Order: sequence, then structure tokens, then C-alpha cells
Amino acid sequence: MLLYPRVLPRFCHQLDFSTSGALCVALNKAAAGSAYKCFKERLVTKAYLALVRGHVNQSRMTIRYAIGKNTTEGMTHMMCIDGTEGCENPKPCQSELFVLEHGSYSGDPVTKVLLQPLTGRTHQLRVHCSAIGHPIVGDITYSRRQDSNPYRMMLHAYYLRIPTGKELIEVCAPDPFVPAMDSNWVPQQVSRRLEDVIQELKDQGVQKEEEEEEEERREAEHAAGEEEAGNEGGRQETEEQRARCEQWLAEWALE
Repeated sequence: MLLYPRVLPRFCHQLDFSTSGALCVALNKAAAGSAYKCFKERLVTKAYLALVRGHVNQSRMTIRYAIGKNTTEGMTHMMCIDGTEGCENPKPCQSELFVLEHGSYSGDPVTKVLLQPLTGRTHQLRVHCSAIGHPIVGDITYSRRQDSNPYRMMLHAYYLRIPTGKELIEVCAPDPFVPAMDSNWVPQQVSRRLEDVIQELKDQGVQKEEEEEEEERREAEHAAGEEEAGNEGGRQETEEQRARCEQWLAEWALE
């Protein structure tokens, strides 16, 4: 806003109020449209860092709980998983969870994880983590106001990759969940390196883009082939008409 005081920024996606990290803001309508297209076609790669309660045993998990609006009185600001009382219009959701480190926060067991939302439902990561029994540290809403000691919710939008047609947007917001930033977090055992997981997600994103480009190329070739066939048919019809006309003229001249 300070750099471009006369520009009306357009937010290309959203972060929860208590979530820190990378956020894409477009400076004009065309740029926003280009980013929106990537989100719509699911070409965007997003990855979040989080500290969750307890020690997650599996090194990687796929979470597929459908999520809907909670219509229960006093909880209408919340989302809930399918099967929960008062859950309205649940929609399919999928999140990937990668365990990075086991450790403790203020003496309690926690796990540092990387989360990748493959769909974009409201509060998806928070609800999914709570559903598997590992709520995000400091998430007051989904702990029913029990987890209120930390100074913030430990969810951070770490990596964002948007392959727009004009340029590749790829950013990392510095990791805040390190002992140098928060001495309450004490890592004890490394399961996977953050850099390795991000590279894996990046490779998947590149592969998906290549597949999308190949599909567009095939569709363009198919459309061009149909157009050419149509033109050939049009030319053939014109030549036949010309031949009949010449024959008629020849017969008329003989008379």
C-alpha cells in the first residue's frame, strides 16, 4: 500500500486472521485474473508449517474428512467434519501431512509438521488436524478455548507457488517455528528435512503443469485438425460447384 498508494490491491486468496505467512496480492485486475485462473485449475502449490499437539506416529498422512458449516448454536463461526451433529453441506476435502520433527512446547509433546491443502475449504487444516487428534497449538477456536497459553496459533503459510502465464510466483516466508524465534519450542528428533519435502512438492507442481500444457497442446491440435478438415470440405464443395458451372457453360456454348 505504501509502495503503490494509488493502486487498489486484490487479494488472490485468504489466510485466517491468526495465520501468518505468504499471501498473494495482485496490483491490477489482469494480474488477479491470471492468479485466479491458477487457483481455479488447481495449479497452485501451498504448504503450511504447524506445531500440533502430541506426537504424530505416521511420517506422512492423507486426511480426507469432508468439511461443512457447523450450525450448532454457539458454534456457527466454526466448521466441522461430516458426521458431526449440526454439520451442514459437507464437501470433500483432502490435506497432506508430513512429519518434520518431534519435540515439546512448554514441556508438552508436540510435532512440527508441513501441511498441504489439496482443496480450499474454510479452516480446512485446522479442522483436519483437530479431527485426527492433533489440534494445532494455540488454536483457541477448535480447542473450545482450552488452548489459550501460547501467544499465537502455530500455523504459518510457508511456501506459495503460482505458475501464472506471465511469470512464476514462488516464495517462502521464513520459518517462525525455530528455537531462536520461540524458546518454548524444543525440537528433539528430526523425521524429514523441510527442504526435501518442499522440493518434492515443487517437483509435483512442475509435473502437473507439464501435464496441463500437454493437454492444452493436444486440444489445440485437435481443434486445428477439425478446422482444417472443415476448410478442406469447404474447398472441395467449391471446386465441385465450379466444375458443374464450367460444364453448364460448355454445354450452353455448344448450343
